[in-house]
Amino acid sequence: MQVHVIHEIDCSVERIDPAVVEAFLDTELSDDPMLADSICAMADAMSAELHPRGVYKLFNPAICTLPPKYTEPAIKLVGTLAVLYGSAAYERMSEAEHTAMAVSTIGTDEEIACLRERLVKSDMDALLFDACLEAMASLAADKLAEAVADDAHERGLHRGSTLETGVEDFPLTMNTTLAFFTQTEKRLGLTAAEDGTPSDRWSTWGVIGLYNETQKKRRGCAYCHNVRTCTIRKIGMTCHGRRTRKKAKPTPSADQQ
Repeated sequence: MQVHVIHEIDCSVERIDPAVVEAFLDTELSDDPMLADSICAMADAMSAELHPRGVYKLFNPAICTLPPKYTEPAIKLVGTLAVLYGSAAYERMSEAEHTAMAVSTIGTDEEIACLRERLVKSDMDALLFDACLEAMASLAADKLAEAVADDAHERGLHRGSTLETGVEDFPLTMNTTLAFFTQTEKRLGLTAAEDGTPSDRWSTWGVIGLYNETQKKRRGCAYCHNVRTCTIRKIGMTCHGRRTRKKAKPTPSADQQ
């Protein structure tokens, strides 16, 4: 099966469960007996107008471990100049069969601004509108991840969780790389500034690992009790599967001490 193909996914949300929207609202509002009806009315109107979309593209990852160029853990995407930086990306992708760049959006800022002007007539409307946007963005990202999971299953693999840019130590600036390789401007009307700030607030950017179904428990650095003090990791290298483990010296007996 092919990699390096950009897949465009319809992430439309036909119905939003009021409970999902409530998760993004102030808990004090939950006492309103009409809240669920108000949410449904707002969510239905927004779902009819906004059409979330997403893109993803698969790459083959390779570990960057050779100093002096790589002094921190990093993952190179084979056949490209792209490098994923940060220990979080390194630990997730070092044993992945494929890495998916994934970006989803529920609409441009212009589209959302026009819809806000039409639907928001009160402070409560404003709260519900923003909560519905949050819910739609989350559901759209989930739909895109499901599409990646389906692709993974066809390859005999399983999908890991999404590592979003700006989370843990996966830098927000990686958005410029994701935008370039998934052609977000052409396909989603979405761009990223030099510092990684996306052109619209309601988008989700990240990478997803695809792993072998039969793979045993991962031996990555995240599982090592020396992870915080390891000198090998400080130069971007790993020991698992890359060096011979030294035999422990026998403990001296009382007669030898």
